[in-house]
Amino acid sequence: MNVINTALIRAAASGASLLLLPVAAAARDSVPADSAARLFAATGFVPVKAAKPYREPDSVAYAIQVGSWRATVADRLGRPSAVLEDGTWLYRNFTVDESLAHGTLVVQFDHGDVSRLSLVSPKVEAAMLTSPANEKRRTLVASK
Repeated sequence: MNVINTALIRAAASGASLLLLPVAAAARDSVPADSAARLFAATGFVPVKAAKPYREPDSVAYAIQVGSWRATVADRLGRPSAVLEDGTWLYRNFTVDESLAHGTLVVQFDHGDVSRLSLVSPKVEAAMLTSPANEKRRTLVASK
């Protein structure tokens, strides 16, 4: 009759779980959570807090943010790749820092100041470029 010692089973299970802990931690640490890339892949759009012309950390002083003047955007980011009929500027080949999200930076203005920054996918950019101007400005009204 074979008798299995429960203390021996517990010790073996504990040892096995201790061996797996570093592997699980390394797997979790090696793949960072790229929420911007996930949102970008799902919606084709990521809101952006600031845009800068270079990836160097010291270029933060040159970042464009909501409230920046149109002339400042032109000075720091250069000529836009495209300009929409409503005055929105598009800059191709921008990325989100520390993310795989890559697309077109959309800079929207209100009274000469930046009102919104976002990164859009090529599909969204194409839709923005091909949609008629009256569709962009159309206001929907509901009645009974």
